[in-house]
Amino acid sequence: MKIGTMKSLALVLPLLFLCTPALEVKAHHGNSAYDEQARVSIKGVVTEFVWTNPHSQIYLDVKDKNGKTVNWGVETNSPAILTRAGWTSHSVKPGDEVTIIMCPAKNGAPVAYAGSGDPGTKVILSNGKELEFQDKTAK
Repeated sequence: MKIGTMKSLALVLPLLFLCTPALEVKAHHGNSAYDEQARVSIKGVVTEFVWTNPHSQIYLDVKDKNGKTVNWGVETNSPAILTRAGWTSHSVKPGDEVTIIMCPAKNGAPVAYAGSGDPGTKVILSNGKELEFQDKTAK
């Protein structure tokens, strides 16, 4: 190999390694794990509300039909979308009793989706206030 070619490779290869993360494409998952035709209601006590990207999460303890406590995880929209729908990071707090109308997991696991794109899904607080997902800033 010629010296000029080796020098060029010595300059270009490190640059390729540095740029590789910038070229990485991250796919966004869909909601294929959830039954988007079904609407199921669960009632329980919030254990955690995670206000983070790409999706906020509501975790709650729900009593099943046998009286056993099951911790559910409900995926919802990003903080930006929730904010436009009138939510804040304090809309749901640990200890709150809520009812969530959601799209359950197809495999029966205690996980679900509730959010924009699935009409009829919502969170209902114990005082009757409904937290929906429609953008209230759209004209």
